[in-house]
Amino acid sequence: MHDNPSLRRLTFVLLIGSSCAFVHGQGCSDAGVCTAGPIGELQMVGDSAVAGKEYRNLARLTFSFGVGEQGTTIVQVVPEIGLGITERWGVQFKIPYVSASGNLGSNSGLGDPTITTSYGLVRTNQRRLDVIVGAKFPANKADAKANGEPLPMPYQTSLGTTDLLFGLNYKRQRFSAAIAYQHVLDQNNLNAFDPAFYPSGSDAAAFFGSFHLKRANDLVVRGQYVFKFGDLLLQPGLLAIQHLAKDQSIAASNGTEGGRYQDIEGSDGLTLNLTADARYAFNDQWALELAMGTPLVVRDVRPDGLTRSLVLNVGLRYAF
Repeated sequence: MHDNPSLRRLTFVLLIGSSCAFVHGQGCSDAGVCTAGPIGELQMVGDSAVAGKEYRNLARLTFSFGVGEQGTTIVQVVPEIGLGITERWGVQFKIPYVSASGNLGSNSGLGDPTITTSYGLVRTNQRRLDVIVGAKFPANKADAKANGEPLPMPYQTSLGTTDLLFGLNYKRQRFSAAIAYQHVLDQNNLNAFDPAFYPSGSDAAAFFGSFHLKRANDLVVRGQYVFKFGDLLLQPGLLAIQHLAKDQSIAASNGTEGGRYQDIEGSDGLTLNLTADARYAFNDQWALELAMGTPLVVRDVRPDGLTRSLVLNVGLRYAF
């Protein structure tokens, strides 16, 4: 089969266009561990089709556009850097700038920074096994307001939690699999939104309540496979996120003094996403990347504001 550069470029453009139409539906954005360190990274190991030098370091700038609950628009710009200290040991850091707007107002600012370190337990020509340890820190207490009124979680730039991240990432040629755990170490969320304070049928009453939200831990499992078409890599996969317990909140009418935390029914359970990543390499160092996902199974109640009805990530990657 002849290698046609024009055909490869057309395929990449069609992929972007089709993915925009594909992601309509109830979705779950990443709370941190789903893409920690090398987890989810588009890469092939020990494949004869791979050409060019492998670099230890990378810098990436990602632009993300999403539509959340009740039509809330969430735009993120995420700078990221990964440094290979040795052939086996690396560190990664990223911090988003988040802007959210909708019918209740708008809010913008720095999002939760994430830092991870990864170590290659296995490094052969055919296989890799990395262990990942990291942390996500709260940029704020998720208590932003608009026009003097508390904003629900889809408008917040932070989850308001300090989280520990753990993971194992396995790659064999074109196949990769990962298991990861996100543990909430400290609950710093002081969100003050409760839909019970608003008239039934109002815009605000349609959002999930999140008054002083306590978010539960997550277990993540994902599997992916890479297809190569010249300079274009495509990586479809499945991403399962098990919310291990019910989230909790306080009834705002009781106030924070003497208020008792109660389970939020329907907030635990499984979210299963169909994912797809793509990378078009301009050369050994520069590449254009695309990431998208759409859910197959969702939790009934999502008070943390991570619901997405549309999401599209486009990034520029530089390896060095």
